[in-house]
Amino acid sequence: MKAAVMGYGTVGRGVCEILTEKNGSLSAKCAGREITLGRVLDIRDLSDTPVKAVWTTQFEEIVNDPEIGVVVETMGGTHPAFEFCMRSLQAGKSVVTSNKQLVAEKGEALFAAARENNVGFRFGAAVCGGIPVIRTMFYGLAANEILSFSGILNGTTNFILTKMIKEKTSFAAALREAQEKGYAERDPAADIEGTDACRKTAILASAAFGTHIPAEEIHTEGITAITSEDVSYAAGVGSKIKLLGRAKRLENGKIYALVSPAIVPDTELISGVEGVYNALCIHGDKVGDILLYGQGAGREATASAVTADVLDCVRNPGFDETYSWKNREEGRLIPYEDMTLRLYVRGYASDVKTAVSGIRETFDGAVLLERENAPENEIAFFTGAAKERDLRENISALRCFAAASVIRVEE
Repeated sequence: MKAAVMGYGTVGRGVCEILTEKNGSLSAKCAGREITLGRVLDIRDLSDTPVKAVWTTQFEEIVNDPEIGVVVETMGGTHPAFEFCMRSLQAGKSVVTSNKQLVAEKGEALFAAARENNVGFRFGAAVCGGIPVIRTMFYGLAANEILSFSGILNGTTNFILTKMIKEKTSFAAALREAQEKGYAERDPAADIEGTDACRKTAILASAAFGTHIPAEEIHTEGITAITSEDVSYAAGVGSKIKLLGRAKRLENGKIYALVSPAIVPDTELISGVEGVYNALCIHGDKVGDILLYGQGAGREATASAVTADVLDCVRNPGFDETYSWKNREEGRLIPYEDMTLRLYVRGYASDVKTAVSGIRETFDGAVLLERENAPENEIAFFTGAAKERDLRENISALRCFAAASVIRVEE
């Protein structure tokens, strides 16, 4: 069988190298069924690259080639990636993608086409790169009901926060370094505003709970408002600030999903994940907590996951109902404000004595926090546990106090 790769960027190039260099060992893992590189689609001139013999700029050469059984999409974006993937599935070819945006936004339609044409549609590399989180949810934890997950799903933001925590740099300085090292794009909005983590959370929630969770319905906050003051207060109580994507299945079957910064105690394993690494903690009803950790991006790690999906499609070319989810169910996702939690609050008082008195009266179980060199009028505290909606209303109503930072506490 031949495979076609659409997009000869960082990941696509890595997939081509693996398919070419490891042809023999990959075929052995497919019970002797040979898998070779048939076509590479890219609008750029690849005549001076290792794939020049199979390079094409015409998608028709892929979709009309009966020897190509698997199409790999590493183009990114939704157009023309979606159209090309749909036509490939409709032509009876399995599709493998590393495109998180495509899966999050168009997964329902692609599953339907794959099911109708009895071909594979796989996307293990779309979340956490080389870490087999999707495979674990669909197969490794098949005997479990997944009750919740929480994870560091974006390496760029984790690098920035790690710099702010360990080296006490500002957000702006940490972002500049991330860009200089190539971890952040020139326009880093998708990372620092949480969009990337949101798409991954939507995919993970859909896989975990068996129903499509639209990314646009998940409340998302990035890390642009995190300050060195917040980092210092968190450290003072043995915690770190992380950007987390999390979701939970409630007892009534409803689903809670959220992407936002969170204060994570150092006693939690995920608190120690630093730099550009990703980690995902999954809680199953039988297995309890498991932690998956590793490189969430990069050419080799992501290409490895893509190629593993290609091999699955060669071994099992038909549609795998286990590796899918149902269409969106109206009303399944609850408003994030309805969840009970604690909040960290930092702000400034026009009258410290009155503000502190009001905090103690308003929030049952409130804990005042301290840090070195804090201005006299700066106050930081943890609220007690209550519904987020009520907590935020009470924060807004405090006398002589204006909140500057509000961060959820992970427990």
